Amino acid sequence: MVQRVQKSTKESIKYVVSVSKKGKNIWKVYGYDYNDDDNLVFQSKRINPLLAWFYKLKKCHRMNLYCNECNRKFLSIGSMREIKNEECPFCYEN
Repeated sequence: MVQRVQKSTKESIKYVVSVSKKGKNIWKVYGYDYNDDDNLVFQSKRINPLLAWFYKLKKCHRMNLYCNECNRKFLSIGSMREIKNEECPFCYEN
């Protein structure tokens, strides 16, 4: 007896960066999600035109921030309120 394991075909995007229209009726959403190794990976996904407004509301900002203590740049993704209170991940580890 052989059992088939089905993987989930629904891919979610954790941080939505952009939503754009390609062609007549093709909408795409671009963003970042974690892969199996817990690294952020840039992804794109084709979406239903009715979901375009939903993803536009979930859009996040990405900013390169500079730490004055360790003199390093790091990428921060989230809402503007979250980015203002962001701590340096390099200083936080030490």
